[in-house]
Amino acid sequence: MRSFTSGGASPVRALCSVLLRSVLPAAALLPPLPTPGASQADGDPITMGTYRILPSRIMDEDRILQVHLPEGYETADIAYPVVYLLYSDRIEEYFAQLVNDLSLLTIDRMPPVILVGVPNTQRYRDLLPWSRPGRPPGEGEGHADRFLRFVREELIPFVDAEYRTEPYRILVGPQTASVFGVYTLLEAPGTFQAFILNDPCQLDGPERSLCRELTAFATSPQARETFLAVSDDGDSQRLRELREGLSAAAPGFRWRIGVDPAWPFFLAPVQAREGLLDLFADYTFPAPDGARSLAEIRAHYDALSARLGFTVEAPDLILSRAADGMVERQEYPAALEVLKHLVEIHPSSLNGPWRLANLHRLTGDTATAIRYYEECLRRDPNMTPAREWLRRLKGGGGGPLP
Repeated sequence: MRSFTSGGASPVRALCSVLLRSVLPAAALLPPLPTPGASQADGDPITMGTYRILPSRIMDEDRILQVHLPEGYETADIAYPVVYLLYSDRIEEYFAQLVNDLSLLTIDRMPPVILVGVPNTQRYRDLLPWSRPGRPPGEGEGHADRFLRFVREELIPFVDAEYRTEPYRILVGPQTASVFGVYTLLEAPGTFQAFILNDPCQLDGPERSLCRELTAFATSPQARETFLAVSDDGDSQRLRELREGLSAAAPGFRWRIGVDPAWPFFLAPVQAREGLLDLFADYTFPAPDGARSLAEIRAHYDALSARLGFTVEAPDLILSRAADGMVERQEYPAALEVLKHLVEIHPSSLNGPWRLANLHRLTGDTATAIRYYEECLRRDPNMTPAREWLRRLKGGGGGPLP
């Protein structure tokens, strides 16, 4: 197992910027949570994930995987959905960009996920169910059936055994992998619950048209609770026909077709961020600053859990904002309940202990406030406001910081 990095690409710089900006703001009554002090040295690489090697009997080769774990994975005791990204050998174009998107969205727009990149070895062999026109059938192309066996019998069991996973899987398929995505949906429904793909209608077989089969599948009971997002840089006739066919989809089959005709680059856009936002459109708790109880927040995520089929916890940011609103309204018992829940389900976050320290200080429980300020400093020795409050409280002082 070894870490891997990507140097200098703009998605990576964006990721670094996102991570540095991800500290949550506090309400007016609570001093803001400071940014942890930098401990990096000039020239240090940014580590995006870990390489894993999966020996495959089905493929008769070792397959390299790229695994990116969500923030707090090591300290949390929860399981996560898994995003499988094909074409991840294109690290900057696909893997780094998706890490960037996930870092942004999992703050409060979607649940945290495990990202598993699956680099290509022979893409036309593995991702196409038949050879391209003019190419002779044989060993070179058209063995998606074998790759699907690898995914179902080796890849997914390996990831489930090595990591804490929920039975909810999302397949992101750029380029030719979009064909494999629809092939998988038709041949093995339930392997993935959501698909974010490029144009999957680019290649008909000698006797099959996957997109025509897809429109028929979308009307069947098997299609329920499936999400499909398709994107391209042009609104082709085949995509218009797909859009028309999906308009008769069964209830519960959710889909979107996104076209960006102004896309300036050679590779068509996958629109992973847009697809994920659509998939988890009801994830964010509305108006968290106005929440009046933890029960109100939990009811929202319990309903979402029931729809998706796995446990969805309230995000750190939502709980923090809810507690801030309660403190501002002086609803201290409700804020305390929310913050205790935050600490329980997000144990690595500084937002829980920091807000608990300030809440206990405001309510006159100096001893408990000191204990939480000390916990903040244990996690981040450079947290100057916590150190200053400790000095004041232990010396009998009070009042706002300058």
